[in-house]
Amino acid sequence: MKPEPTSIEAEPQPTIGSHNVDQADYVATLTTFAEWGDAKAQHNLAAIYLEGLEVEQDYAQALHWHTQAAQQDYILAQHDLGTMYLEGLGVVADIAQAFHWFSKAAERGDAKAQSNLGILYATGQGVEESVVEAAKWFHLAAASGLQDGIENLEIAKEEMTPEQAIQAEKLAKEWTPIAGNSK
Repeated sequence: MKPEPTSIEAEPQPTIGSHNVDQADYVATLTTFAEWGDAKAQHNLAAIYLEGLEVEQDYAQALHWHTQAAQQDYILAQHDLGTMYLEGLGVVADIAQAFHWFSKAAERGDAKAQSNLGILYATGQGVEESVVEAAKWFHLAAASGLQDGIENLEIAKEEMTPEQAIQAEKLAKEWTPIAGNSK
């Protein structure tokens, strides 16, 4: 079982409030808010640099701003930072850091992070391999409607005993998210 982790998706917004702005103004405004400590602006600015959307792609800036937002418990940045560490985008690939950030976002209810965390458990990357723990996270991602979670759960079910499947489902039902900044 080796499904691919979900990718980072940029979240650029061409308007501020009800005002249309050009990309340069948008980046300048985001930068100002990011420097003031706004986690959503930090995440959005990181996404723009990560994807090179109307700015030169800059992994160092993406890493900086995702880190700032993730440290404020901003879930989307935690997932994206985990992906940067997993894929070695702007940093040396570090599975322990990927696991850390995916775990933080997954524990707060992010379906993509839950699916990615499940993949780490399923493949034993950075953690002891556990199909039960993997399936728990896939159950949670699938319950959110994430297609990757649904597909990964089906793959995991093929590799589990009936007892393991029951245990994974029980763990998923007993799970409660930790409060945090959801978006």
